[in-house]
Amino acid sequence: MTAHSNLDLLQAEIEVIWGPERRAPEAPPSVVIGDAAAVGDGAGDHGTGGMIIEVRSDLDRALLPELRSIAEDHQPSLAVGLVQGQLRRWFGPLEITVGPGYDCSAPAAQATPEIGRLIRSDRPHAATALRRPPTWDDEEWPKLLSGGFGPWAMVVDGDRMLSLCHCARLAPAGVEAGTWTAEDVRGRGLAAVATAAWADACRSLPGHVFYSTDRANVASQRVAARLNLPLIGQLWKFRTADEDDGPLGERLSVIARVEYRL
Repeated sequence: MTAHSNLDLLQAEIEVIWGPERRAPEAPPSVVIGDAAAVGDGAGDHGTGGMIIEVRSDLDRALLPELRSIAEDHQPSLAVGLVQGQLRRWFGPLEITVGPGYDCSAPAAQATPEIGRLIRSDRPHAATALRRPPTWDDEEWPKLLSGGFGPWAMVVDGDRMLSLCHCARLAPAGVEAGTWTAEDVRGRGLAAVATAAWADACRSLPGHVFYSTDRANVASQRVAARLNLPLIGQLWKFRTADEDDGPLGERLSVIARVEYRL
């Protein structure tokens, strides 16, 4: 199997989230910075990391040389702030989100759930008898259950879904986990059980298997820790504060990709 660097994986994750062939379209940010987690080389604390900057197709082309220069001249710890300052000078207030991304291709095995039972889309199940949870509408819920949105895994109790992991994003480059757990059963490891089973069900799909979250979502990061998922890096997303949902039809393209040694 071909080895992929964390920078390769971050670039693939960006494609899964905002690429043109993805499911569940989401308008891309104006600028995305991927800060790849450093990988040690076995010689003390040294290792290699990297940074990628992708910009939306409607971004003013006059900005690109400056952003490219920032990527080439500075490591991510400085580059993120410099890009932010440059964008503020051009566009004013920004909406900025950041969060870690993980490789979910080989999560740690999980014990049998302490409540309920595990079912998954690639094995015999009776999911059609489940009540629709409030987070899904009448049209999408049966499509999920039938496999129309890709593999899934659930912890259920009777006709109630307690926890779900499914393909929140599905593209040729890979899949990304979407998780949900009922509020009254959170903190009992059910999301980790469902996510591990989902990742196993995704082995037959092409591409990579990702799990990502927001920096402020501590509970989701605990799931990643329970699964012992390797950190790929951080994704920084910059939007103008007044763009609302943004333009769905725009594309992201790479303007800088830099590897560096620590």
